[in-house]
Amino acid sequence: MSIAPPRASGKPIMPNIPTPQEGRYIQCWLRLAGKKAVAISRELGLHNSTVYNVIYGLRRSARIESEIARILGKADWNEVVLDARSAVQKKPVEVIVRELEQKLQAERSAAEEDFQNNEQALIYSHDWSAALKAQREELAMAQAKQDRKKKGVPA
Repeated sequence: MSIAPPRASGKPIMPNIPTPQEGRYIQCWLRLAGKKAVAISRELGLHNSTVYNVIYGLRRSARIESEIARILGKADWNEVVLDARSAVQKKPVEVIVRELEQKLQAERSAAEEDFQNNEQALIYSHDWSAALKAQREELAMAQAKQDRKKKGVPA
């Protein structure tokens, strides 16, 4: 049983939160594109720190992320972060994507295993003694009632 959300086939789920070091690359690329975070914040009517927080991965905002991706000529924010990650780690994008997919698969497998282990733990570690005690008491009361009935004592 899989608890992972469904996703489009062929398109890996990317961690779209940049690290501070990746944020520096994004900020540098923005400057090379002729934009500063301050200008983006003015255009969007936001405080400067909000845009910086998104660039450095401290906050999420779809509006800011899509604007930065548009300025940098990327399809979406995931592509921006992936390129920044590639620059920071000095690895090709394909290698990073493959590593992310392997990590995601390992996390899914671990989550499934934990789910199965927890399910079994719930079944086997349940304290059945109270239920057994209640059942024994019920049987004893039924037996006592039958004994009284045999002796002719009213219930």
